[in-house]
Amino acid sequence: MSQEAKRVHAHELIDQMDNEFFDAIYQLMETYVRKQSDQIMGYSPKGEPVYVGEFLEQAEDQIRRAKAGEGISIDELKKRSAVWVAHSSARHL
Repeated sequence: MSQEAKRVHAHELIDQMDNEFFDAIYQLMETYVRKQSDQIMGYSPKGEPVYVGEFLEQAEDQIRRAKAGEGISIDELKKRSAVWVAHSSARHL
């Protein structure tokens, strides 16, 4: 059975469950999702952990802001990038 078919079937099964069993399964799913979002997906340049949930929230916010027209132009990004590269190169001399 494909993942898509399993998901459709799971929805059908959920509709047939009594409330007590549904509550138990619901709590299990909530715990699983919460643990997934609490996992460390990497580290910041300062060595601080970056959690999956926080990363996804920030990514969604950035997407929302970009769609709203907030942000900087490509030309501004190039200027800032040139400054970063210059600073980085100066530190390595």
